[in-house]
Amino acid sequence: MSYQPSTAQLLDAVQNVMVISTTDLQGNITYANDLFCTLTGFKREELIGQPHSMVRHPDVPKAVYKDMWDTIKAGKTWTGIVPNLGKGGVLYVVDTTVQPLFDDAGRINGYISIRRVVNDLMAQFDAVEFSKEKFDDFYEAA
Repeated sequence: MSYQPSTAQLLDAVQNVMVISTTDLQGNITYANDLFCTLTGFKREELIGQPHSMVRHPDVPKAVYKDMWDTIKAGKTWTGIVPNLGKGGVLYVVDTTVQPLFDDAGRINGYISIRRVVNDLMAQFDAVEFSKEKFDDFYEAA
């Protein structure tokens, strides 16, 4: 019989590798996990209540965030790879998924962002480029 991890073990594993935050409908941070705090250099008290845009890199085109907001306000999930800035200007790149949170009546009452830091991939450009070529070849042939 195979081992089945507990829900607590699964959540702990996710918390240890994923940068997680939630926001209210206006984009103000309502929750930030420990990894988010460590990565950005901000204490939780410095993040809660602040606009999530406080970690936005100024060079990311506004159209990216417009697309994100249009998508999540429509009740759909948005994904993208974006650079962000932590305290003191530290740069980190994240593969981001943002999705709406719904209340019992089915109304959006907030958003959750789950991100994987991909800084390590920036140093592995050849592997990323190779994988992209394989992906393109597969889907162009289909």
